[in-house]
Amino acid sequence: MRIVLYKVNPISGGEETELYTEISGGENFERNKFTVSAEMFFTLGFSVNLSGETEISKEKYEEICALAEEHAAIKKGISILAFGDNTKKGLAGKLRGKGFSREASLAAADFLTTAGYINEAESAKMLAQALAEKKLYGAKRINAALYEKGFDKEVISAALEGIDVDFAEICRERIKKMGGRGLFAAPETKQKAVAALVRYGFSYAEIREALNPHNRQRK
Repeated sequence: MRIVLYKVNPISGGEETELYTEISGGENFERNKFTVSAEMFFTLGFSVNLSGETEISKEKYEEICALAEEHAAIKKGISILAFGDNTKKGLAGKLRGKGFSREASLAAADFLTTAGYINEAESAKMLAQALAEKKLYGAKRINAALYEKGFDKEVISAALEGIDVDFAEICRERIKKMGGRGLFAAPETKQKAVAALVRYGFSYAEIREALNPHNRQRK
């Protein structure tokens, strides 16, 4: 089998490069065109002023294939991110769903995170704040929600530490929404109410503080 690179064509104002290859051997004959970024092209070691055919190894051909897939995954990733925030893990999963290999999906997600297209720290912090203030969730419930979204434990921890939230006050608001302090008057309803608050992510200490009549009510 003989593999040759027979044409190199810069496009998109030099930001991308097309590579044309030809595979021949016996009765087999195949031509392919690959598109990579300019940065990827230079890692391949070819000249943009290629003239004539250059025979390449199978390994170099496979490298071209991998880079072309990664480049396509990056472009698709940018398109996906245009519709809303994603975590690196979440984006990689969506790219896998679009038919890209695991390697290309992870590489594209890493590249876009490094390039600033994905800011997990800020996204996690904003989501944590919203879940506390709008959904009236406690820290444990927020932790679980962010984890389900694909955020890493370190990012979640930093987000919870970085938000300006008094969870006892949030718990007090949740109690109001559930029906008020009267739920805690009888043992049967109190047990159910406490269990519900724990499911919403509040600690027992926060629940006690929220029920303390000497604490200021949230205005």
